[in-house]
Amino acid sequence: MFVEKIKEAPAVAGRALPSNQRRAFLEVLHQVIKETQPGVNSTLVLRAGCQVLFVFDAIDSSRCGEVGCDFDRVSGWAFTWIADGSILGRVQDVHPVAAMLRARTSGRGPR
Repeated sequence: MFVEKIKEAPAVAGRALPSNQRRAFLEVLHQVIKETQPGVNSTLVLRAGCQVLFVFDAIDSSRCGEVGCDFDRVSGWAFTWIADGSILGRVQDVHPVAAMLRARTSGRGPR
């Protein structure tokens, strides 16, 4: 699984702390988009001091959006749609999230 490639966060009081894993998870999503979603491009950018993934249609770059990665103490890391803050999916569900992004930015694929 892709999460195994990412370093474990240090444990404190038996609980892992959220390190700066945001970039690592977004890089994995970027790679999955690149490999599995033809016609969709993405690139990591910095917005207000935070890494986000800019996702856009390869033909019509006006069809675009930004994806963040947020940590919640209860549910853990999840990909979020920056425009409305909605949760796209957990970081463990990277392939369905990539397919959803294809649908949102290009009108192709499952919604």
